[in-house]
Amino acid sequence: MPKPLPLPADVLPLHAAALEADRAMTAVREAGGDVDAARDAYVEAALTLRAHPIWEEARTAACYAQTWQASMDAAKATLDAGAEAA
Repeated sequence: MPKPLPLPADVLPLHAAALEADRAMTAVREAGGDVDAARDAYVEAALTLRAHPIWEEARTAACYAQTWQASMDAAKATLDAGAEAA
């Protein structure tokens, strides 16, 4: 199985922001609220993340899924550690 590419330092904040926006959108939806603003925030964060050049590099290196998962895991760990500290 291909190994993920090393993640540039600027990817983690982007992925964490997208994940945080996704969690916020889910919380609004579960509370029965209007998700339009939350969805817009998520889409903006997700598009910013997807525009990072690492994803094209990962596609070219045939390790996109592994790189995406490594980034997702790092973002989740960062957000979960912040939640535990709070």
